[in-house]
Amino acid sequence: MQGWLEREIADVGKALELRIREAACFVMAYARGEISADEAAERGYDYSCRWGEALPGVPRSQNMTDEEILARVDEARVKQGFLDRHVSGRRGQNDGRLRGQ
Repeated sequence: MQGWLEREIADVGKALELRIREAACFVMAYARGEISADEAAERGYDYSCRWGEALPGVPRSQNMTDEEILARVDEARVKQGFLDRHVSGRRGQNDGRLRGQ
């Protein structure tokens, strides 16, 4: 399990690095006037297609608890067919593993 966790942390960190770099690249290029609004929009669309939502099914609300966010992500993943409803319900009970985050 420790090996899995180490790989997960490395993969999530790399994904974060790549997402930020890609998004910052086209936003800054637009801000500096190096690309047009249309080009920025196209690159934003390409970014969205590549990466999808960071938190699927979660609105841009800052006032959600971790449990609420996870429930929304699970609900979205069930709708997308990536998560079994039974697993989602069991995970949604949250046995306290996320407390303190």
